[in-house]
Amino acid sequence: MLNERWDTIDKEGEENRKEASSKASSDLEEYVFVPLVNDVVYKYNEQTLSLIKNDTVIIKINIPNKPKHITKIKYTDYNGTNIYNIVDLIGYAVDENSLGLVHTLDQCDIVKGILINGEIKQYGKDLSKQEIIFPKSEVMSKLYLIRVLKVDLSNDIKINLMVEKKPVRKTKYRSLEEIDKKKIKGIIDLLYGNKNDRDIDSLVDSLRYMISYHRVE
Repeated sequence: MLNERWDTIDKEGEENRKEASSKASSDLEEYVFVPLVNDVVYKYNEQTLSLIKNDTVIIKINIPNKPKHITKIKYTDYNGTNIYNIVDLIGYAVDENSLGLVHTLDQCDIVKGILINGEIKQYGKDLSKQEIIFPKSEVMSKLYLIRVLKVDLSNDIKINLMVEKKPVRKTKYRSLEEIDKKKIKGIIDLLYGNKNDRDIDSLVDSLRYMISYHRVE
């Protein structure tokens, strides 16, 4: 009888833990870090952002109906059309083939990218998801953001990084010199509603100036 009683208590405790965990998960806003690198086409269509390399879709991200992106493109009277809240990941390099982030432990290595509200639905076989949870009150102070524009969040957030485990002997610095309007169009469509050719040209020039990263050699 005593064993049966403890079995019942254990089962009830496990169910309560699962319910609490499920509730905590459902309260989180889900975000994805998207690296900005050369030789990638960013395509946005039917609420899906696709990262395409050599005509192959490597990563696919579903976007909610009313997204709350942390990275924003907008017009301000102060400096015109520009991009804000670019995320700077320190201690990472990117594999330009798999688009996976590799943790190098080198504080000089960086990968810059955007942080979007969405859920990863497809990724390459060499990649896995790393999840990081931030309290909503600490997002703007804990993340290393470039051109900071305040974002009001309703809930705590979960950030998904697409990572790859591989040995790193050497990394190389790269600028975003090969990006153009056709490749980056999906990012502009995703983050910026009212657009014209002059605004787009200005944004592309701004990204070439702002964005750099380290790649795995």
